[in-house]
Amino acid sequence: MTHPVADADADAVAEVAIDKPSSLPSRRDVLKLGAIVTSAVALGASTEAAHADDDAPLSYGASQASEAAVALPSLAVIALNRLAWGPRSDDAFTSIDYFNNPTHGADDTARLQYWVNEQLNPTFLSQPDDSDSRIAAAAANLPSLTLPIAQLWEAYYKTMGAVRNKPAGDTRVATLIRAVYSPKQLREVMVDFWHNHFSIYAWDGAYAGATWASYDRDAIRPYALGNFRAMLEAVTKSTAMLFYLDNFINQVAGFNENWSRELMELHTLGTENYFGTVNPDTVPKYPPVNDVSIAVGYTDEDVYEGAACFTGWRVNNGQSGAPGNTGEFYYHEVWHDKRGKNFMGAKFPGFDAQLRDGLSVLDILAGHPGTARYIVRKLWRRLIGDNAPEPAAPGATAPPNPTFDAAVAKWLELWNPATPGSDGQIREVVRILATSPEFLSTWGQKVKRPHEALYSALRALPTNIVVDGGGLSSLWGAFNVIGQEMFGRRTPDGYPDIRDAWTNSTSMLYRWRMFNSLLENSFYNSSSGTGVQMDNATLISLMGGLNTPTTIADFWINRILNRAMDDPNHRMEVIKLMQGWDTGNNSTSVKPVYAADAVMTATDISNRLRRMIAVILMSPEFQWR
Repeated sequence: MTHPVADADADAVAEVAIDKPSSLPSRRDVLKLGAIVTSAVALGASTEAAHADDDAPLSYGASQASEAAVALPSLAVIALNRLAWGPRSDDAFTSIDYFNNPTHGADDTARLQYWVNEQLNPTFLSQPDDSDSRIAAAAANLPSLTLPIAQLWEAYYKTMGAVRNKPAGDTRVATLIRAVYSPKQLREVMVDFWHNHFSIYAWDGAYAGATWASYDRDAIRPYALGNFRAMLEAVTKSTAMLFYLDNFINQVAGFNENWSRELMELHTLGTENYFGTVNPDTVPKYPPVNDVSIAVGYTDEDVYEGAACFTGWRVNNGQSGAPGNTGEFYYHEVWHDKRGKNFMGAKFPGFDAQLRDGLSVLDILAGHPGTARYIVRKLWRRLIGDNAPEPAAPGATAPPNPTFDAAVAKWLELWNPATPGSDGQIREVVRILATSPEFLSTWGQKVKRPHEALYSALRALPTNIVVDGGGLSSLWGAFNVIGQEMFGRRTPDGYPDIRDAWTNSTSMLYRWRMFNSLLENSFYNSSSGTGVQMDNATLISLMGGLNTPTTIADFWINRILNRAMDDPNHRMEVIKLMQGWDTGNNSTSVKPVYAADAVMTATDISNRLRRMIAVILMSPEFQWR
């Protein structure tokens, strides 16, 4: 499989936790503390200077902290918060200790290379792990995960009274289990990236929800570290995408351009390569290859011609001449536009009954230098930071950047599925970005998006997920209000992956409430023994007998953050939560119940520990990646 671009030159502090002796700080107090600590970091202020009235609205400060004010943590912390969903101390492959094992390299850079190579190793990725065992153990509650598309269609789309979104719900639970328990963290990060790149709203109650297990299993996961062109075709032919962007009704007598436009605007070339409504003949071309010159960008006319190429690509849904009702991809010849076409400078002959029009469009787009730059830029934003090299104007050449340019060159070298090594195209691009100088030296540009914060918290704490018949609905009810329902972006552009999109007060407030509910064991049903269990006795036992405010706070700061807090005042506020504060008979004077190094009673430790841990999870140090 070749196309004319394949060899072309690409241009180359307030009063907080005030309580009576032995009493539990209120949720409002804890939330206020988290707001103050976060706001102080964002504004570069000391928490000692912050004061808040109990009835005043929470203030979250500026959305963008100065990166220069953030201390660069160890490379292990950077890598395991960007290339994984956070460290997991009891995991053999993703703990801080494992990353720092001196047998893995003489310095941090060598150890990063070792860890990344292991995470990308196909042999490592093929081994079963704890997440597989947990999903298998929950099979009775996740029945859709292994069903082929035709059985999903039969059981969840066609069957009267079926819960059509059950496959989407099952996939969501399996995704959570893999995020928390799988050692193959980099693959899970990339699966998430591609789900967001090829974003589909899964909760429509019909086709997408009913077939979602197949979309995740057959169109995304096999290619997350593989070949983009192969994934692009699998996504194009997936039932969920055919319905979501309306190509299932695209026919010569009823033209629909939705899929074609989003294919170019969101999934391949991006708007940075859009020339608008101009005559396509005026768009600059790459040097000819095999006597064909491909345009450096696309126009509206290319969108229309691309849509014509995909006419007849539909779903076998038992309607409008479909020969069956299986929900599978079906090419309906009588719907196809049989005329010759001109797409981005490539002239396609008339109809040849072999899907060639649409497949040729996918070839051109997958191997186009503009697609390489656009997707590498998105990968940079996900794996490194918001400082991805800016795109040049359409048709212009951007300033050189060694890391970016090397990743783009590797993408173009391996785009063609017929090329040796192309089954690891995405893997090799990720390797370049994840071991680059920019990766090693960047921190504080990004905050964890809501799902990343949830996964990180569940990995940092001794949580146990036991799947229930409701698909962990209590957890998702608390999570969805944060603004990032899993598989729930209604528009096809995917959730944003820039810092400012996730530092608004609503997003932060609701993620803090979620953390408190998690620590209060609100997502666990003790009578059935199902849900997300956060056992207080386990939290206490992990401390090995520590019993002073300072030692307890430092233990959990280190376990959760794997480093000291950037501002000593933040640590002091965490310690204060364990100390407790007493107003006595004078509401204007407060004193600690315990000195910072005093021995606490077991009851007070038990009462205060969970709220203190929640505040560490609320801290800006935990939110950064």
